[in-house]
Formats: sequence, C-alpha cells, structure tokens
Amino acid sequence: GNRIGVQGIVKAMQLMVEDHITIPEADALFGTAMGRPKTAMFKTADLVGLDVLGHVADNTYTLVPDDEARQDFVLPDFVKAMIEKGLLGKKAQSGFYKTDLTPEWKKIRKVIDPATLEYQELVRPDLECVAEARKAETLPDKIRAVVYGKDRTSQYAWKVLAHNLIYAANRIPEIADSIVEIDNAMRWGFNFELGPFGTWDAIGLQESVAKMDADGLPVPEKVREMIAAGNTSFYKTENGRQLVYDFSSGRYEPIQTSANIVSLSALKGADRVVRSVATASLVDLDNGVFCLEFHNKMNALTRETIELLDEALDFIDRNGVGLVIGNQAGGVPGAFSAGADIKGILAAAKDKKFDEIEAMVAGLQNVLQKAKYAAFPVVTAPFGLALGGGCEICLASDRIVANADLYTGLVEIGVGLLPAGCGCLNLWRKMTAGIPEAVTEIDLARFFIPTFMNIAMAKVSTSAADARSAGFLGPRDRIVFNRDYLVGEAKKEVLKMVDEGYAPPMKRRVRVVGESAQGRIAAGIYNMHSGGFISDYDAHLAKRIAFVISGGEVRANSEVAEQTILNLERQNFVELLHQEKTLARLEHLLETGRPLRN
Repeated sequence: GNRIGVQGIVKAMQLMVEDHITIPEADALFGTAMGRPKTAMFKTADLVGLDVLGHVADNTYTLVPDDEARQDFVLPDFVKAMIEKGLLGKKAQSGFYKTDLTPEWKKIRKVIDPATLEYQELVRPDLECVAEARKAETLPDKIRAVVYGKDRTSQYAWKVLAHNLIYAANRIPEIADSIVEIDNAMRWGFNFELGPFGTWDAIGLQESVAKMDADGLPVPEKVREMIAAGNTSFYKTENGRQLVYDFSSGRYEPIQTSANIVSLSALKGADRVVRSVATASLVDLDNGVFCLEFHNKMNALTRETIELLDEALDFIDRNGVGLVIGNQAGGVPGAFSAGADIKGILAAAKDKKFDEIEAMVAGLQNVLQKAKYAAFPVVTAPFGLALGGGCEICLASDRIVANADLYTGLVEIGVGLLPAGCGCLNLWRKMTAGIPEAVTEIDLARFFIPTFMNIAMAKVSTSAADARSAGFLGPRDRIVFNRDYLVGEAKKEVLKMVDEGYAPPMKRRVRVVGESAQGRIAAGIYNMHSGGFISDYDAHLAKRIAFVISGGEVRANSEVAEQTILNLERQNFVELLHQEKTLARLEHLLETGRPLRN
C-alpha cells in the first residue's frame, strides 16, 4: 500500500509545483470526488506526519535502485524545508494546514504557501470539474468528470492519476501477484473506494490508454497486450461470477473471496433480481433471504423506493424467511441513505399539495411499522451516511448490522422539519428498551433528554461506536469493520434469528414523559435562545420536537398508543412545511449542500 500510495502522493506534490496548482485545489481534486477520504492528499500527509512521509519516501528511494519511477519518491524542496522547520502536520499543530484563533476565539483555517512557507487564510477553491463531479450519480462518472475535464486542474488530476496507474501496473509481479491484491491494499490501507485497477476501469481502459499515448506516457506493454487480445477491462462479471484479469496467464480468473462476502452486482449479473424500479431493487441472496438495495443518487428515499419496500415485505411473507436492507454504494464514506427526497418534498410544498405530502408520510409510517411487526426478521446494513429517513429505516428494523464507519442521525431540524418516518417514536423506543415492564417508578426524563437532544441538535455519529453511545444502536446490534462483509453478515444475522425461532415484537403502548417534560425542556430552550446559541426558529422547532416525543398533551408517565406519536409526527411535519423559514432551509440545502440556520 505504501509503495503505491506514497508514489501517488509525492508525484502529486511534484506535479503541483510544476503546474502551479495550489494545495487546496489538489485536495479538492483528490478527495471525495475521486472516491477517496475527505483528507485527500495534503490533509492525509498532515495526519500521518510529514516526517513519517519523508522517512517512507526516502527508504523506498534507497531500496528500489532499479525502479523506473524512482524519482517519484523525491520530496519537493518546499516539503523538505517544512520538515527541517518542524512543520510536521497535526502533531506539530502546523503542517500543510493549521488552525489559528482570533482574539475573539474564532477559528481560522490556514494553508501554507509552498513558495514562501508563510501561511495564508484558506479559501476553498471552486473548481469546474469538481462541480461537475458533484452532479454525477455514480463514482465512475465522478472520476471521469475530474480527470477528463478541460480546465487546468483537470489536466493536473489526469497526470497524477495516469502516472499512478502506470506505476501500479508495473509493480506486478514485483510486489504482488495479482491486481486484486494491489487494489485491496489501497482500499483497506488508504480507505480508497477503488484501487488503481478499479479506477482504471472506471475511467475506461481503452480511452485512458489512448490519452496516455497522446501524452507520451509509457504505457506498460502487458496492458497493451491485454487490450490487443480484446480485453477491455481489468474486472468483469460473467454468469454471476466476478472475474479479474491475470497478467501471467493472459486470462480472466475468478476472484477468490470469503464465502461470507456477498456481491450484489454479481447476483444481479446472475439474474437474481426479483423486482426492480429506477431507485431500488429486490435481490435474492439465497437461503430464503432477500436484499432491498437502494441505487439512486445518495440513495435518497423516494415514493418508488417505499412502494418497493412494501411489495418486498409481502413477497417475503409468501416466499422467504427474512429481509436485508442494504446496498454497496460507491464513494467515501458512501451513503446507505442520505434521507428523504427533499427536492420532491419542496416542490410539493410550493405547489401546496399538503394532502399529498401527508398521505406520503402516512404511507412511509405504515410501511416502516409493517416492517417492524413483520412475521420475519428485517435487518438493516447501514454504512457511511444514514441520515434522516435512512436512520429511520434502521430504527424500524429488528436488528442493525452496521459498518464501523457510520454517520447516522435524525437531522431533519436542519431543513426546518422533524422526523416523521417513525423516527421520534422508534428512537424513544430504542432509548427506553432496557426498562423492564415491571418497573413503574422511574424517572423517564433521564431517557427523554438525550432522545430530545439527538433530534433537536441534529446529532450525527462519527462512527458506529459513537452511534451506540448516542442510542442509535442497541446492545443486540452489531458492528462490522470491513464493509465488503456487511451485506453477507446481515444475511447471516437474519438466518441466525430465524434459526433461534424468530417471533415479531408484540405491539405495546408507549410510556411517555408527557407535559411535565415540555416545561423543563422549554426552560432549556429559552436559555439557549437567550445566549444566542439557537435562532428563533430553532427554538420553535425544538419545542415541536419535545411535544411529539413526550406524547403531546398527556400527563406524566402516561401510556399512549404508538399511533398517537405517529400522528403527532405527521401532523407537525406537514404544518412545518407551511412555514416560509422551513421552505428557505430546504432551498438552501439543495442549492449549497449546507444547512441554513435562519
């Protein structure tokens, strides 16, 4: 991994100086738009430490005297000077980036100028190719938008990537016997969504080699021979089997993987799709287990997706033993589901189709309640972003098998709304699940306050472990470190639950805090508002959220039907869509990708 990764980073630094590219521009290009972590090139170097990067680069240079790209491990002079000055990155509080504080304790992000080694205030670049990448729905299209763009930064990105792809191909069989080993090293070691050869397929093998030839780059002979023999990609799927090209034999060989890894793309290639719509598919995982896979942009929940979930529940009730809800979306961190289709909600609200919106929300609630009380286990397999409606789907399932890299939360307040897909109900249920039924004397406020804060502050977990601490994962939910195993492990969980004699949960009334908690919360909201920590509208939304979670106008420690809270969710959701400030928040998020605090 270091052999390929450090070559890519150092070469990027060298070409950055030659092509007069700035550090923020380079990081914008080689971040999430390329299926890589947000830390990209230079932030990653700051995290690792420039001294560590320098040692790895120097050691490699010394130990590979016959490497055709040996000079790619020589750090630019400005990086060497930074190391000498002790500007080593995060551990030294100063590296390529640093954070200063103003006298008013406001944080200012700064970036170093390679020419002077002086720090300047960070101005995030607005790059045309990155803007185009954001519009693309698939990771290959995003990468193509970056490297095949027409501006100078695209040309730089292309050169960096092309050199790295060629370098990786030349390392077989020197450092690895197969393409898969190198790709896995980069995916697992550097958290890239695609390794070099997966990336090469994404940008088009023949098209990219033609461009390399036009640029005078030394394409490896083994790659030319591969194309000449009619092979146009390193990976392919045949009859549901994933194959990879083998340079030594000149043939495609089956990829050897663990029996616990399930590939949805391979299953779809083997005609295991039971039902499919534009935004989702129901895939047969075998053994009576089926997977509902989302496959639209950011896996946003649409009417089509919810209708297919409804159909899937009926189908499995007749033909299967359990359901997994999961997908294998590309990108870093990827998206299990980034929530509801807010573009459609905004359009309907502007057209004043409130009856239609209410019917849609009621439909979502009914389907998620149907999943919760189905006669078979429903297991969700979230990873990356599981926000808003995506989080609500997880909360409605019997069990969650989460990837360790999980950013989940009920973030609806950011767009002027509250969770209305059973989110308020099910988070409260999850928070209070450990209270024995026989216990009647208990201070429910201990559970109410963290539930309220999760929703009112739009808290998002920084990991699956953090999600467990916050209450989004319960003690029976599992955490899986390798995303490749996630759907397979969720399937195993379904079969385990069936083997143990699964029975659906009983419908019980919900013990709620009632009006007493609303007064307590109102005092806290007043203090936060008076201190300038929240806006007028934030305070209004927070009171609505407290009203819903507490069960409405009922006495303390009352027991209410689940439908009571669901009605409150739905009614308040629709009422908030009548408010101009909610519409402004929805529009702002769609236009900028950032929440508005109005």
